[in-house]
Amino acid sequence: MLAVSSDLAYVEDAFTWARDRALAWVQTGAAPGNLPSYWAGYPSRPMFYSRDVCHQAAGAHLLGLDAENFAMFRHFARSATAARKWFPIWAFHFDGRIADLDYHDDEHFVREIPAVFDLTYRALEQYDWTGDRRWIDDPDLASYYRHSVGEFVAAHDPDGDGIPEAGGTADIFLGTATYNEREAPLLRAGDGLATQYAVLRKLGRHAEADKLQATYDEWWNGDHFARGITKDGLDFDWGLESHTLAALFGLSGTGERNERFLDYLEEQMESHPPLNIESFSYWPEFLFDHGRDESAWRWTKHLIDSRDDYPEISFTVVEHLVAGLLGLRPDAPNAALTITSHLPAEIKTLTVDELPLGGWSLRIHQEGNHHTEVTVHRGPAPLTVTVNNESNHETHSLAPGMTARVVQPKDHA
Repeated sequence: MLAVSSDLAYVEDAFTWARDRALAWVQTGAAPGNLPSYWAGYPSRPMFYSRDVCHQAAGAHLLGLDAENFAMFRHFARSATAARKWFPIWAFHFDGRIADLDYHDDEHFVREIPAVFDLTYRALEQYDWTGDRRWIDDPDLASYYRHSVGEFVAAHDPDGDGIPEAGGTADIFLGTATYNEREAPLLRAGDGLATQYAVLRKLGRHAEADKLQATYDEWWNGDHFARGITKDGLDFDWGLESHTLAALFGLSGTGERNERFLDYLEEQMESHPPLNIESFSYWPEFLFDHGRDESAWRWTKHLIDSRDDYPEISFTVVEHLVAGLLGLRPDAPNAALTITSHLPAEIKTLTVDELPLGGWSLRIHQEGNHHTEVTVHRGPAPLTVTVNNESNHETHSLAPGMTARVVQPKDHA
């Protein structure tokens, strides 16, 4: 089982709480007829929701819940039909029944554009973590991936520019452009564009992705990007997910303008934090990705200290404490892993043991941003491990039983 240790007892306590709480949400076998599944939504609703499953999946994998991830993603994939204009159902009970709370009929059910692409992206990300060919070859999933960037876009793209639109009503039962359900009546939103962009890049369709990024570039006002477009034009108000997911999925790019955008996001976090705790759960992910490690750690602690019972919190805390702090980029299909430490000053050492990556089990010991030790306990073949430290970059091929140490050169220590 995955284990975490650190010189900072707070980290160990947080991981123990998050691991145990997340595993307590597992519903596999809890009642006759249950799918392999875990709770993903409000604690008062015994269901799994698409947005929640997407964001809980990485933490679930780290905790060994691959069967649950696969069953739930495939169930969502099967629900996206032509009659529903290729939107997946928003929520299911654990036995696979559609949750009536969020579904009235095929013309009137909760649906949000980012979820369509998020499901594809996060499913393909599970292939990165597991190397399990079912994530690619399963007919229901493969069909869903095609429909999400094909028929779905065509069915919701009235001007033919390749970007799906919502109706601009902000009514979730008629379909919205964003995950932010307190949002303005947007036709398009930054998180919808960002998730579509990420999927296209994941599928190797870079020209189409670049076109979306060029469109987003036009949403810049000199200080930050718009959260979306209404019938009256660009809307530059603070958009929570419609802003933060643009950074998380790389749509905001890199360089000076992106840094200004990140500054704007951090300012808004302070002055206008979200009302719902689950919105906070995205913040460490994109801040780690952009190298803002101290801020990412601050918001990770915010989630930890909340001890909130919303399932997304415990699952994502597991992810942040492992994949976030160590900067893990899995590529199990190609027997590879990249590590880029994001330890903040408060954490001197972090050790993660029995880390699952495809058929491999690993131990990673990190000291600050200058010393990394990787051991391959078990695995089907050598694993290529690339470590990025402060001023050096090393790649090692590690057969099972081997250890590699990457230490910062003394003149940079």
